[in-house]
Amino acid sequence: MNRHLIIGICGVITFIIPLIQLSIGFNQVVDDGHDANKICRAASDLPLLLAIGGIFALFFLGTAYGFLAMIASIDDKQSDISGKTPKILLGLVSFSFGAITFIFFILIQMRVYGAYSNGVQFNNQTATNYCRSTVMGGGLAMIILTYINVLIFTSIVIFVIVIAYTKRKEKKQENIEMNANNN
Repeated sequence: MNRHLIIGICGVITFIIPLIQLSIGFNQVVDDGHDANKICRAASDLPLLLAIGGIFALFFLGTAYGFLAMIASIDDKQSDISGKTPKILLGLVSFSFGAITFIFFILIQMRVYGAYSNGVQFNNQTATNYCRSTVMGGGLAMIILTYINVLIFTSIVIFVIVIAYTKRKEKKQENIEMNANNN
């Protein structure tokens, strides 16, 4: 299988997971309108955290893959300041979205694990610690899938950097050989 196809498939998978998180969160928020306590009294802000966290994860992945493509490109303008400025700016934007995504990930974990530790109820809608199983189960599934997503994303980053390093090394060797033949 072609390595670019593998990277592409893994990249698509990393985008699917935040889309699922976004859809779970917004589906529950829109389902009952403004009354978050009907959805989940144990963690009333969990659907909104899932939705907003999914949005920021998509922004982070989009900018991070753009940044990765920029730093992995092999061109002659790598030492030129005009070639470095967009990389620095996109890197800062990607880092900002990554930090916000991480904060939402921690908040989701705190709400889900806090609700489970307090004995969340899925059947009794009048209980103070009631939560729909789709919200709480979706939150827990998103935590697990996000850990998997981090592993996939990290693997892609390492793989692309190794490929770019190898190509740069080959290009440098070709330039040395061309210079030696010209002399």
